[in-house]
Amino acid sequence: ISPWNFPLAIFTGQIAAALVTGNSVIAKPAEQTPLIAFRAVELLREAGVPEDVIQLLPGDGPSVGGPLTADPRIAGVCFTGSTEVAKLIEKQLAETAEPDAMLIAETGGLNAMIVDSTALPEQAVRDILASAFQSAGQRCSALRVLYVQKDVEKKMLEMLKGAMEALNVGDPWRISTDVGPVIDDEAQTSIREYCTKMGLQGRLIAKLEAPKEGRFVAPHVFRVKGIEDMEREVFGPVLHVASFDADEIDAVIAAINRKGYGLTFGLHTRIEGRVQHFVDGIHAGNIYVNRNQIGAVVGSQPFGGEGLSGTGPKAGGPHYLRRFRKGPEAGTHVQDGHKVTATELADNLPDPALGGWSTRPDRIAILRKHLRGKGAAAIGAAAGIDFGQVDLPGPTGEANTLSLSPRGRVLCLGPDGDTLLAQTIHALAAGNAVLAVALGAPAALSALTGKGLPLAAIDGRPDPVEARALRVDVVAFSGTSEAARIVRKVIADRSGPIVPLVTEVLNPAAYAHERAVCVDTTAAGGNASLLAGA
Repeated sequence: ISPWNFPLAIFTGQIAAALVTGNSVIAKPAEQTPLIAFRAVELLREAGVPEDVIQLLPGDGPSVGGPLTADPRIAGVCFTGSTEVAKLIEKQLAETAEPDAMLIAETGGLNAMIVDSTALPEQAVRDILASAFQSAGQRCSALRVLYVQKDVEKKMLEMLKGAMEALNVGDPWRISTDVGPVIDDEAQTSIREYCTKMGLQGRLIAKLEAPKEGRFVAPHVFRVKGIEDMEREVFGPVLHVASFDADEIDAVIAAINRKGYGLTFGLHTRIEGRVQHFVDGIHAGNIYVNRNQIGAVVGSQPFGGEGLSGTGPKAGGPHYLRRFRKGPEAGTHVQDGHKVTATELADNLPDPALGGWSTRPDRIAILRKHLRGKGAAAIGAAAGIDFGQVDLPGPTGEANTLSLSPRGRVLCLGPDGDTLLAQTIHALAAGNAVLAVALGAPAALSALTGKGLPLAAIDGRPDPVEARALRVDVVAFSGTSEAARIVRKVIADRSGPIVPLVTEVLNPAAYAHERAVCVDTTAAGGNASLLAGA
């Protein structure tokens, strides 16, 4: 299910990933862009893809998308669109599909950029304009909230207003046009109404004029106290600006993270140590330093968010195709026994920060030492995943890296001892805190408990309903289809981000977030790697 703002690139990318991994495809383009999708499918068939392997199903969400995702024959959904629709799809899959039916959702976000007092003003303004107003702000990666350090705020806003005046709003066929139309009348009306409301509140900093004819919305810049003022994403050429003092940087990071979105983040600074501080602190899938935060290049900047901004894995990343395939599941029955209460679960939930486990580079070595040969297959699978930082290709003057970060808290439900051990190994290897609940859990995990790891084991029968309110980021369960369906329905019904259900026994990458970082190395004084190679 592809979006209207990338009607060819995302549409064909989703299809190619599904086809190359051996699946058949029903391609449902956005209702606004069926013609380019039709032509793309024509070309695929001309290239030799059989008709019974790919079918095009155009139409709107309620009449086509809804019934399609409700069909029990659907083995998975790859979706790009709104957070709200992604949640609806997950609930529908939990109700009607097999419990291991995958959902890869890439959704929107309240994307932020921080500009500190050391940033190059001209470069920052250039990247702010591109990030906020290119494609009329109709990219899921577009900049929505700009934080500027108070020391340079006045100068930065003066430059921003001056640069905005040079933008041309009009027909995108013209080379001179910088900002084109929005997608339809509904979008135009909604964005204009929002801008009128913000203007009446006295928040306007700057705006341009737009052509009277056509679906144009003039770029607007509004003043806000911070990202907490934002109730929703405004999907158009609208930028919000907040200011901060030098000693408030950590508070700004915390405010951005509290909002729950995590797609793109931009940073302009010439302090190298500050870059790493932000990379470690911000919860976002794609982080851009001293450049704009749109236009991810597949292979160099694998794209996708976390939290309310997506499920992962990243499109164009090393773990994407794996998600379109099924691995072995235990399918073990849950044995009867003591029912674990919600209070027991909450009281035993470990802290992810315990002992600095999430940042230790030697996690797998520590697990091997404690296990002494137990869980060899799980340890081997985890060792095959690079949880460190991997360099990715890119042009000279740009450094691209990909790393895996822990998701947070993982609820491992087994149900049998061997499966529970494998789940726990993978969750700990990724740097998470683990609450393991199953009959015989303390015995199955005896080699790991009491060793200072962020791990708690409870002996008993887990009740999914009792665990409904437990704040966890992943649930691992490899029981029968009937039992797994109950678990998925319960976690799909929760508010907040989509919580993945891991049903495969050996899938260590499912317990981690991917983080892609792109740095313009020329902005801080030159490309050191190029000089080193001279």
